[in-house]
Amino acid sequence: MGTKLRGHIDLRVKRSQAAIRSAVVLLLTEKPTQDITAKDVADRALINKKTFYAHYPSVRAVLKEIEDDAVEEVSGIVSSGDVNTPAGLSKVLSQLKALASDSATAFGSLAHTPVRTLLSERFRRELSARLSGPSAASSPVTASVSSRVACAVDFAAGGIVSLLASWLFGERSMSENELSQTVIQAVQSCLGFAGPVADVPVGESAHA
Repeated sequence: MGTKLRGHIDLRVKRSQAAIRSAVVLLLTEKPTQDITAKDVADRALINKKTFYAHYPSVRAVLKEIEDDAVEEVSGIVSSGDVNTPAGLSKVLSQLKALASDSATAFGSLAHTPVRTLLSERFRRELSARLSGPSAASSPVTASVSSRVACAVDFAAGGIVSLLASWLFGERSMSENELSQTVIQAVQSCLGFAGPVADVPVGESAHA
């Protein structure tokens, strides 16, 4: 197959996948995820079901791909930023807010659909796992203490997710500086440590 023909086919594949993804996002604003069928997506994307199945095995597979891309977008911002200080975290939060308002991004497209609740839960779990790091690395603790630490971690992760979500979508009026201070204080208060939060993927929990 010639390079020119292969390039044409690759472009057609990308266009079809983009149309399918856009169709899924639009349908998410109209009906519950479980009610969206491959035919619904195909009709909205102006393709046939055969073409849909040539690219994805199910509607859920399309949604997972978009979710994964959203996670990658946010992780990229967080990992390239400095969350050790309030000023650094404030800059990261500003970038995340811009991402959330950009419907051309995976994060931005999902942020304004009901799926944002499920995405928030995914990030709560991931944040909880990351927050457990410092405790897990400490000296051995009893099962009782370990259980209390786990509860504190889950409480902190859930609170941070809720706080960032409400801020990102205009439900809470705070500046980036105020929010960064609040998040850092919340982590330190709930988990009882005063070190930097460089290893805490705060921004990742900003999905809603």
